[in-house]
Amino acid sequence: MLFYMQIRWNIESRITLEDVWDMEVKEGPAASEHFKVVAMYKVAGQKRVIGIVEMESAEALDRAILGHLPMREYLEFEAIWPLRTFDGFLEDCRTHFGAQGRQGDELK
Repeated sequence: MLFYMQIRWNIESRITLEDVWDMEVKEGPAASEHFKVVAMYKVAGQKRVIGIVEMESAEALDRAILGHLPMREYLEFEAIWPLRTFDGFLEDCRTHFGAQGRQGDELK
């Protein structure tokens, strides 16, 4: 299952950016151990990271975030959205999400 994650570094009055940079060097390998990282980006000019990860379930994602990320106390997960492939969506569009072929349903 794919998940989009928007993450903000919540560090104000807590730690310095230099501390964040040092921790990020450790965070990458730790994240790779517990997530299948599809893509990860640092938002230019912001204390924010965007990632797409593949996990078996929302429960596994929650466990990885809260149990294994070294920076977890400094990360604010602003958004986590489950994703599906666009090809899968198009296939559902072709069948009107399973409505085609059901008795009594007429597509208009």
